[in-house]
Amino acid sequence: MRWQWHFGLGRELGYAFWALTFFEATLGAYAPIWPLWIQDRGAPIAVVGLVLASAGIFRPLIMIPGTAYLDRHNGRNVLLACRALSLVGLLIAAFARSWEILLVTVFLNALGELVFPTIHAYIAEHAGDNPVHAFNMTITIGPAAGLIVTPLISGLVISLGGMQAAFLLSAVLTLIAMAFVSRMTFTGSSGHGSDGAAVSYKAVIQHRQIREMIFVFGGTIISLAIGVALLSNFLELERGLSPGTIAMLSSGAAVGTVGFGLLSSRIGRFRRSPLLAAAVATSLTAAGFLIFSTQTALVLMGLAYVMRGGLFSTWALFLAALGNLAPQHIRSRAFTLMEIVGGSSMSFGPVIAAQLWDIDPVAPLIAGAVLGFVMATVISVWRRRAELAASVTPPPDLASAG
Repeated sequence: MRWQWHFGLGRELGYAFWALTFFEATLGAYAPIWPLWIQDRGAPIAVVGLVLASAGIFRPLIMIPGTAYLDRHNGRNVLLACRALSLVGLLIAAFARSWEILLVTVFLNALGELVFPTIHAYIAEHAGDNPVHAFNMTITIGPAAGLIVTPLISGLVISLGGMQAAFLLSAVLTLIAMAFVSRMTFTGSSGHGSDGAAVSYKAVIQHRQIREMIFVFGGTIISLAIGVALLSNFLELERGLSPGTIAMLSSGAAVGTVGFGLLSSRIGRFRRSPLLAAAVATSLTAAGFLIFSTQTALVLMGLAYVMRGGLFSTWALFLAALGNLAPQHIRSRAFTLMEIVGGSSMSFGPVIAAQLWDIDPVAPLIAGAVLGFVMATVISVWRRRAELAASVTPPPDLASAG
């Protein structure tokens, strides 16, 4: 069988696959040592949490007006400009002398994150009759495969050039991702659906099932973010691992994400119900936190990193479920709200984790595990209730809701 650069997804989804793969690789190159770098620039643990959380403040301020702006202008050019600014932010981080200047990086990275909800809507538009497969390939498997390799390369460059080199590597990967975005064609919105229904955030919020899904998603992500936020600091200070070793181990999370993405694409129950798969992935992540908190053997911590990959899978599976649920004319707004809620949850998780760290460095992991198991139960209960409601009455119509 002849190899295809788009893996049978088609040209349009192929561009999305490689763009998201390299954008995620960009994150994988520096994210494992990002809290360590903030601390290295002079910030105490409490301030590390605040710097990480500041992204949650910038993100909605940028994404809400940014999506409306994209509807009325050439989306490709806007995304390329925003991502170029985030590249500048990475270079600023690489040469920062104090933690305060890193807030500029956080702001510029938030600008660059406009690519994610926009590309997610692009995927849903081109997914055809198998959206779970399209989302699994472009959002889960492709980016996670990049994350398997990138932390290993990042660990090597860190050992050769220090943590600063990880940000320079991220800048190069960003340029490659931008090259694929430059080939994509985004269709703007006139502000109304084909039936005249208003395209607005209010319309999204008025859709009861979408609103409930976003609440469940946000609770799940912030629960897992508490356990993830200061993991690298915990492994360095409490387990004695070097930044390079932590970066390399973190590739195990991508292995877990790829593995679970393949399983959720092949197992019929998961393919038909991505939220069921999300509940399982959330439980695996929570179990990984328990291993981190109680074990010291390197091989077990590697296994825990594989299980931590359930976080990425959970996010992608919620997006696949949203792609099935949201009407086309408000899909971009729905993905934007999902990205804002998820990103803000990831950002505010460190604030809670930093407070728990003051009690005991292991407390964020324990809290993340307990809350993760709770949210896995919530996902399962909500899924069954939503499916029962759908079998009795059709989903509410967005046009009439407006």
